Amino acid sequence: MSGRRETAVSTRFAGRWSALRSTDRQVIGWIGVNLLVFGHVVLFETPLWLTYAYNGLLYAIGAGIAVRSAAVRDVFVLGSVAGVLEVGVDAFLVSTGSLVYPDSLPMLLGSPLYMPLSWALVVTYFGYLGRRLDEIAGPLAATVGPSVAAMVLVGFFEYGAHFAGIWRYEFAPLAMLGTVPAFIVVAEGAMFAALYWLVRLRRPLLGGVAFAAVISVSYVGSYALFAALGA
Repeated sequence: MSGRRETAVSTRFAGRWSALRSTDRQVIGWIGVNLLVFGHVVLFETPLWLTYAYNGLLYAIGAGIAVRSAAVRDVFVLGSVAGVLEVGVDAFLVSTGSLVYPDSLPMLLGSPLYMPLSWALVVTYFGYLGRRLDEIAGPLAATVGPSVAAMVLVGFFEYGAHFAGIWRYEFAPLAMLGTVPAFIVVAEGAMFAALYWLVRLRRPLLGGVAFAAVISVSYVGSYALFAALGA
């Protein structure tokens, strides 16, 4: 009986997997590679240069998918633009004493040189998720889905990065959620709720600049709010 249930589950999974679009499967695989390499960095003592190499590899995979898929291409460009511009607000978080990076490798305005690539990855993941949710369930799902997914997945990355020594938080106004400031989680939920509405413009350069502004407002506004509440 157990063998029959396992076979039925495997059959259903295979059917659902094959029903996905080719681009869906590629993006899921891309995220899977991200989780694997991140797990390697977190669970094993690895040199910091490997974090740079892994981000370069993941960005190259994304570029390959974007070249072949128009549904990913504009989101990838949007994320790449936003990732470069995001370093300004990253510098703000460093200046507050909240965010601390090891400084033994190349830096850009106080952030690791790979950080724009990391942002391009997560923006593309959640931007594509919002687009697909819009097609399946409409704008509300496309707004809420990436927001909730970002708070979970990015929160997981934030938590793991602390133990891997990639970055850490030393100060947070009002409250910490484990090793992650509450204001960071709230800011990430807010910014990724807005992402779908910029992706749907289908103007990736403008959308990237706009999303970088949303990132800045979300982080600075959330920090100021929590600092005021904790005063």
